[in-house]
Amino acid sequence: MNDVEQLIIDKLTGQIGEEDDLRLEELIAQHQEVEQLWQQMQQVYAMRKAVSFDQSFNMEHAWEALQQKVNMVQPVHEPVTDTVAFPIRNNNTHWLRYSIAAAVAGIILVSLFFLIGSNRSKITVSKGILIKLANGNVVHTSTQDSLARWMGEVRKAKIDPSALNTVMVPAGKRYNFQMSDGSKVWMNSISTLQFPILFTEPTRNLELKGEAYFKVAHQATQPFTVQVNGLTVTALGTEFNIKSYDKEATYISLVTGSVSVQNAKGERIILLPGEWVVAENRNSPLRKELYDETAALGWMQGVYFFTNEKLQQIAVVAERWLDIDIELKDPSLAGIHFTGALDRNKPLSHFFSMLASSGDIRYEVRGSKVFVYRK
Repeated sequence: MNDVEQLIIDKLTGQIGEEDDLRLEELIAQHQEVEQLWQQMQQVYAMRKAVSFDQSFNMEHAWEALQQKVNMVQPVHEPVTDTVAFPIRNNNTHWLRYSIAAAVAGIILVSLFFLIGSNRSKITVSKGILIKLANGNVVHTSTQDSLARWMGEVRKAKIDPSALNTVMVPAGKRYNFQMSDGSKVWMNSISTLQFPILFTEPTRNLELKGEAYFKVAHQATQPFTVQVNGLTVTALGTEFNIKSYDKEATYISLVTGSVSVQNAKGERIILLPGEWVVAENRNSPLRKELYDETAALGWMQGVYFFTNEKLQQIAVVAERWLDIDIELKDPSLAGIHFTGALDRNKPLSHFFSMLASSGDIRYEVRGSKVFVYRK
């Protein structure tokens, strides 16, 4: 298992070679304990920025705690069909072992702290995922359904397979599926994606509102494009994330390969891995920057990281992820800044207890509504 741990660390840090990468994929596919280790180390790695790091912390003891944790046989409540690594460009990988260890200990301490008030029940989400077919018919689906079921509905309705259908993911839900060309897409809450059942045109064209991660199947003769908020994102075979919600800036983050981003004015930018394009609105110029993969892609593992962010913006994401309404009873609360993380897989009280621990606010849950007060 020590060899497997090193392979996973190399994978997470982008240092793994092609042969070792294939070996790790085979181990994950063949051994359940390796798959569990892979998923849990990813989750811990994704959480590393959400916990504080004490320089006096005993690293070796924490690493032993991690090994005990991942060696425990535990069911995976929300299996990820095709997990996404969070690569960084840093040749020194020793920090990863330490930061994972510190994160595990931090998570344990934070979990113990959050037991206070954890008797509040998690809000039940009743909204489902909908597929609006090109003929207007609506198909109710679930996270377990595949494209094959939709194709059956399209065939029965005699719909042109190249016509656009719409996937609608409500608040509190996520959804992933594989398209007919082999490309895979993961959709975040409150997102819609228009796409054809079969790609018969010269370009594989989609339209997105909200947030989604794309793992594009390479087809050199048929480029893959996503239309989003007046921008056109073009790729051949690559992985990238797009975030574009109403009244928010658009972020296009490249993980592997390369993509071009073009706005309505003809301005065009080519991205390299680790870069993103930011557009404040559909008419603003494109801005290219380096981005933090862990923060930008944390939603794939159900974690939203916020650093010195206003409570007003944090509340917007919490409403989207947890399908709740948040009311700030004092307008001055909107400008308070927080640093931390929202884990959508934990009870609602975990998140608000963390905010309340700052000493500035208190909260009250009434059904699907959360009221936030100043202390």
